[in-house]
Parts: sequence; C-alpha cells; structure tokens
Amino acid sequence: MVTKWIGLYGNKPNYTNKSTNHLFVEISPSQVVYLVKNTVNAQMEAIEIFHFNMNHGDWSDIFFEIKEQSALIGLSFSNTSIYFNINEALLLPLNNLSASSADDFLSLVYGPEENTTTKHDKIEYSLPFVTIYRIKNSLIEILNRNFILFNIQHTYSPILRDVFERDNLAPIFLKLVVYYQHIIVVYIKDNQLQLTQTYSFKNSDDILYYLLGIIQQDGYTAIQTQIEISGLIDQHIGLYEQLKQSFGIVSYDEINLEDTIKIGLEKYPAYTFTPFYKLMA
Repeated sequence: MVTKWIGLYGNKPNYTNKSTNHLFVEISPSQVVYLVKNTVNAQMEAIEIFHFNMNHGDWSDIFFEIKEQSALIGLSFSNTSIYFNINEALLLPLNNLSASSADDFLSLVYGPEENTTTKHDKIEYSLPFVTIYRIKNSLIEILNRNFILFNIQHTYSPILRDVFERDNLAPIFLKLVVYYQHIIVVYIKDNQLQLTQTYSFKNSDDILYYLLGIIQQDGYTAIQTQIEISGLIDQHIGLYEQLKQSFGIVSYDEINLEDTIKIGLEKYPAYTFTPFYKLMA
C-alpha cells in the first residue's frame, strides 16, 4: 500500500542522526514527506517521500508501513515540526477568529465532523489573517505515539509567507504546487490575495481545468497571467507543455541545490523539492 518513492541520505546508504538535527514531516491524504535539517549549517541532510492510497487503509496502517521502510523514524531529533497538507482549511481575517467561529466556518464549508481538533496559524500580511484547519483526533493520537514533542502548522502557512515576502509579483499571479494526487493554488491579483485552495486531480487535464477556471471566473485570460510552478511536475506527463501553451509566463520556483544534500538530487530537477525544502525556512 505504501511506496517509498524517494529516500536520499547524502553520501551514505543509511542515515546517521545528529541530536541537533531538526525533523520536518508533511502529511497529506496520499503522501508523507520526512526532511532532516542540519541546524548548524541549515542544509537538508535527508529526505524521504512516501506515496499511498488512503482508500486501502487508515492512518494507523499507513504509519506502520512507513515506519517499516523509513530510515528516519525512531531516531532522536532536537525538534520536530509537522505540517498538515490537508484540504479542510480556510483563511480568515484575524479579527474574525474565535474558538467557536473557526469550528463554525469549517463546518459550514466542509460539513460537520466529530472527533476532530481545530487549529490555526497566524499569517502576517497587510491585513493579518489566520489559516484554520481541523485534524482527525485519531491522526493526532498516532503522531503522539510516533513523536514525543512536535509543533504543528498547515502547509498553506509557509507557502503564503513565501509569496507575501516578495515585492515583484506580476499583476495577475498564480502559484501552483504539485503533489502526488493534489495541487495547491495561490491566486494573487494586484498584490492582494484572492484564493488559496487545494484540488485533487487524476491527470494534467484536470490541473489545467482548475487553473483556467480560476482566471476566467475573474474575467481574465491565461495569456495575461504569470504562473509559477514547483513540485512533482515531471510525474505528470505533458503538464508543463500544457501550461506553457496556455499561460503568458511560466516560471519554475527552484531551490539552490548548493544549500541541500547533493547526492541523488542531481537525478531530479531543482523545482521537484522546492515545496518540501521551503518547509525548513
């Protein structure tokens, strides 16, 4: 059920842990990523990416299989950060946030659900707002069994912080981050956030349909739009060519490989690891 797609540990076949290293974990409905950051030089020392189909098991089964294949789980780290790359998330102005309002908004959009815990991340922006999201209690219990102490964020939060720190965005700007079976899209118009959304997909045509729909519903054309892409783009044949033919400017969000482990990464384009590497920022 669980496939270990990537396991890179620098110039060693197995990972040797240092107690000062920081572990980053990203959890999504079909993918779990483990990253190790050296806190001394801020470089990535190891990365593991696991793919799976949630229809064939639950989180307990998935984490059991991952633990059987991982060279990183069970080791001691100075700190652990967990990112939830899940769909049930919303952005709210900070002044609208309360314990009850967060639950109410999530239930209104995604339907009521019991046995969940609601979390929020504050995002600094011209108008401060928060990412609100809910996590199944059963998943939190599994994480508590696998990690002693950890802090939590939603994946939207580092993506949005990265975008908001820029001062040269195009008037109409889309950011596309491609994962195993879903994408995250951020839409900015005239330096104002319009949308942050997760979409599931089966093929590259689905991705193009979502992107064109976002722009056209706002009265613009793809040729007017700059799109920045990163993630598992090359896993979906034809996606880049479709985007290049449709949008005005297509650019890659690429990390500097000099700042990462080098052994093995040369097999992949730099933009493949950008979404995961930026979790460590």
